[in-house]
Amino acid sequence: MPALALSCVVMGLGQAALFTFQPLLVAASGLGLARINSAFAIGSALFLIGAPLWALLGDRIGRRPVLLVALSGFALSHLALLALTLAARRGGLSADAVWGWLLASRVLYGLTVSGLVSSGQAWVGATLSGDARLAGLSRLSAGLSAGRLLGPVLASATLALDPLGPLWLVALAAWPALLAAARLREPAHRAGARTAPLPRGELFRLLWRFWPLAFACQCALGLVQYVAGMWLAARFGWSPTHAAAALGGMLTAAGVSALLVQLWLLPRYRLPARALPASGLLLALSIALMPLWHHPAAPWLAFVGLSLALAVMVPAYSNQAARAVPPAQQGRVSGSIAAAHTVGYTVSAALAGWLFERGADWPLWLAVACALASAAMLAALNRPQAAGRCCADKSA
Repeated sequence: MPALALSCVVMGLGQAALFTFQPLLVAASGLGLARINSAFAIGSALFLIGAPLWALLGDRIGRRPVLLVALSGFALSHLALLALTLAARRGGLSADAVWGWLLASRVLYGLTVSGLVSSGQAWVGATLSGDARLAGLSRLSAGLSAGRLLGPVLASATLALDPLGPLWLVALAAWPALLAAARLREPAHRAGARTAPLPRGELFRLLWRFWPLAFACQCALGLVQYVAGMWLAARFGWSPTHAAAALGGMLTAAGVSALLVQLWLLPRYRLPARALPASGLLLALSIALMPLWHHPAAPWLAFVGLSLALAVMVPAYSNQAARAVPPAQQGRVSGSIAAAHTVGYTVSAALAGWLFERGADWPLWLAVACALASAAMLAALNRPQAAGRCCADKSA
């Protein structure tokens, strides 16, 4: 489990440091920010293809090979990004060549790293049961949260050592995790676990109970995150610098809150089923604070509440989905939920700016609607009859 959590830390570190790379690439390459962001967007979009495919392949060849490919892809893609930036600074590449190599590195990233989270979740699902599985999934989520918290701090610290410090940091960070993962053995299925796979139709019906939920909660998160900086400036009349600094503090507070839940609450206490719909309501109320309460404390409370709600929701419904299938199909379920998360976040990116131009609060109200839909779906999943269908192997 420590090696799996370390892998998630590395992935979170790379995601958080991504925004630090952008000024470096702009300065070194002369490319516009929009062109650079298009390459990053293509890499992220490939998670929609990679996550379910790696999950399906992991069900057949095992979790360990997929994890090693994902970490190797992370390391090599960021080494390529570092080499590209060094070459661009020396003036040896044209702008088109820089963009082409940048795109190639992000395609490598998207097609390989997309298997990391789903393989880790499937590993946990195949080896742990009941509350131990929920604790394991929460530790993986905590690894991502820790990486996202540490990323901006470490990236800023390395800038004092070298202008390309953030690139060196991420390019080298994956190698310790890769060495740790190489020492792992393929997980053995837990004793007493159901081994007969679900028929395709039954599996599809199961996934349809979780896909809209995963989509809605990530869409709510993205709608808030993609407009938060601009919304703060518009709401309180802050300068862009003031808004960016305040948003950084809010994200840090939210990340610390999520870590407390994922590392302390979920591994130690069994949450009652009624707490899950309540987490959806907390998500909706937290976001609604921003447009309803005209006070600088509102967004701080909103980000903390949003983070607490998602820290409970995502591991909980991922655990529910994993409990409903045998170990041989854990990867397929994890990959499908990861793909739904990616779609939700991608759709929110497309909608947020368009809605913000029509009204600063419009993206937030749509996020509230998505959160309320999540609460309703969680309530439906946790009705006694639904819980019986989704958790048939609870005693395993």
